[in-house]
Amino acid sequence: MSFIACDWGTSRLRLRWHGPEGLREFASDDGASRLAGSGGDRALAFRAALQGALRHLQAPVGLPVMVSGMASSSIGWRELPYALLPFSLEGSSVVGQWVEPEVYLISGVRGANDMMRGEETQALGWAEQVGDALPLRATLVLPGTHSKHLRLESGNLTGVTTFMTGELFEMLRTQSMLRHSMDWVAAGEPEGAMHWGAFQEGVAASALGGLASNVFQVRTRQVLRGCSGVSNRSFLSGLLIGAELRSLETGESPVILAAGEALREAYTTAAAECGLSPRWNAIEVDGLAELGQRRIWRRLAQGP
Repeated sequence: MSFIACDWGTSRLRLRWHGPEGLREFASDDGASRLAGSGGDRALAFRAALQGALRHLQAPVGLPVMVSGMASSSIGWRELPYALLPFSLEGSSVVGQWVEPEVYLISGVRGANDMMRGEETQALGWAEQVGDALPLRATLVLPGTHSKHLRLESGNLTGVTTFMTGELFEMLRTQSMLRHSMDWVAAGEPEGAMHWGAFQEGVAASALGGLASNVFQVRTRQVLRGCSGVSNRSFLSGLLIGAELRSLETGESPVILAAGEALREAYTTAAAECGLSPRWNAIEVDGLAELGQRRIWRRLAQGP
């Protein structure tokens, strides 16, 4: 069951392989967007990028490569149709295709009004990880540039909702007039610090009024209160994450957050402010995509 796990994102290409000496990883900037924009034969560009990455990884030649993410999209190696909801977490609903003798592309999943590529493989990995402890109903939260909330019922993904939380934060921070209230640093204040009091203030504000009016508080906090750029960035982060998590306030089923350390802390802090702590469980996201690909690879190896 040895294979190379490949997560081909919009901006990054990542490989993982568990060899005799342990885990090897390689990452590059050969994301789908860059390769699609290079012109020429796109399949040839993706093939060359993967071959170069495999050389850096120094894995044995001939191992199958399981590829999830944007390589199966309209800007990818080969566009594949989406699998449809409901999507079985056993892996039987996966849409995939061998594009090379040893390269298998895994497609995404779509509903009537939303879609994803890559996150479904992480959901399969979560199911692989929890095994028989898979809850009857739950929401799996996968934060990022485009945060995904995946609804689970009876072993199937039945819904997906996308929140552009990360992209909105970056656009407001770098391109809006609010950037002037966030790009200055007070004396002695670390540039990348999180001001947790301001963050919680932002989460609390997300429950009051509309998001469009609340974001202007980033400006008024600077002008009227003299709040620093770090404080204002933290407030905006709390406001946007809070607005995302408010959608989970109704209901009784568990909420599982799968994220890296920094986002786990931010989302868990916001969840407490939103009253979600009794239903909240935060786990590490690293390795989930590989576990999901392992579940798919096992079904491929077993045959029809």
